[in-house]
Amino acid sequence: MSAVPTPATVAAKRLVVDFFTAVIAARNVDAIPDYVAPELIQHGADIPDGVQAYTEHLRDRFRREARAEDADGVRQPPEPVFIIADNDLVCVCRYLPQPDPDVPGATFDYYTFTTYRVRDGRITERWPSVNKVALPQPPAPDTPSRAVLVSTPPGNDMEANKRLVTDFYRCIFDARNPDAVKDFVTEDYHQYVAHYPTGRAGLEKFVRIQFPDGPVPTPAEPLNPPALLLAQGDIVVCAGLLPQPDPDGGTYPYYVYDAFRVRDGLLSEHWSGVTKAALPRHPGPPPRGHS
Repeated sequence: MSAVPTPATVAAKRLVVDFFTAVIAARNVDAIPDYVAPELIQHGADIPDGVQAYTEHLRDRFRREARAEDADGVRQPPEPVFIIADNDLVCVCRYLPQPDPDVPGATFDYYTFTTYRVRDGRITERWPSVNKVALPQPPAPDTPSRAVLVSTPPGNDMEANKRLVTDFYRCIFDARNPDAVKDFVTEDYHQYVAHYPTGRAGLEKFVRIQFPDGPVPTPAEPLNPPALLLAQGDIVVCAGLLPQPDPDGGTYPYYVYDAFRVRDGLLSEHWSGVTKAALPRHPGPPPRGHS
């Protein structure tokens, strides 16, 4: 894939950026129709389909945030960690530290992800990383943005970067093979959350503990192909669909997000969308997010 985005991709990203500025940051539900299609499809379980339901959801959210604020006035949300666009998909990653369930009064690093599809100048679909068991709390006034640069190094190949990520899961987690870690991550592999071990050696140890009876034959195709896979520059975002037990009965669609930075053909940084407060349940090997 060319490193130069198409005009349509640039326009899709600009629309989402403007949506966050004009609606989310400004808490202005009246501007929603300028950015969201009437027939909006919600792939998560937090909001029903349609622009009206989304409008009411945001209206209630903005009211709760306003009531929780001090008398100092409107609290501006932290700048996103990154926003990347790939064709008509745009993914927003935000840093949102949460109360630590194990340390009263402390927080743990947590990253939320939302992907939007943009068509005909409007947001038409939405995939959130919402875990219904541990709904995220709004950020504190002094929350830093943790923004990072999305760079495009010489020779960057975004399609190769996507294959690297899918092969990372296929060859390590699907194959339950800690010895394959060295083929996919840098020695200084950096985790942006503390509940997963950092460094190549840390990841190797983690895989060995998770799969004491491994390895098994490497499948020709991923056992759980990503529901979403997009890249811009040296960043790749993937999301796997992992239905979870619903507190109200049955299951609900939960998207397990991960983001990676690629450096010299290896994964060098990782942002996880898994919350420490409610690790996802899974029937087999750990899902994306356990990496």
